[in-house]
Amino acid sequence: MKTLIVYAHPWDGSFNHHVLGQVKELLAKKNHEIDVIDLNKDGFNPVMRPEDLKVFVKGEYADEKAADYVKRVKEADELVFIFPIWWYGEPAILKGFYDKVFLKGQVYGEVDHQLKGLLKSERATIITTANIDKKIFSFLGDPIQNVLANGILRTVGINNVTWIHCPTVHVEESRNNFLAEINTHFNK
Repeated sequence: MKTLIVYAHPWDGSFNHHVLGQVKELLAKKNHEIDVIDLNKDGFNPVMRPEDLKVFVKGEYADEKAADYVKRVKEADELVFIFPIWWYGEPAILKGFYDKVFLKGQVYGEVDHQLKGLLKSERATIITTANIDKKIFSFLGDPIQNVLANGILRTVGINNVTWIHCPTVHVEESRNNFLAEINTHFNK
């Protein structure tokens, strides 16, 4: 199985970076072929530029990194997203990834006026950290679940989505429980 990890945290000393290492280790033990897109290390520009928009409607890419990323997304059997939650959502670099990579004609299409996902990936896992409990997200319309899991990922054809969240990243017990949940998830 080929697993693509999309990682969006700028600091190698972060807990997210530790999580990335654990996920890679767990997947390697299951003999997964692992590919990592580290958006920050790659210097990915999340800004939609005029030249991007000019070819956007054709499902084409002006950004060479976006063109490479979509190829890797299409080859993956499984997607894993690892990122911190800042201001109740993903970092801007990850939002730009969806905007510039997940284009109509590339990862989804339209059949009889219905959106149809084109990815072969069977499942996705969203792994997030924050200093906010999931209950607060309900009050805010649950942006990670509703926009990313139910919106974006279902649009591209991935219906089996699991969201694992560490609500209090600064509390050791919370981090340990979170890492145990990740371990259980990837050892199913």
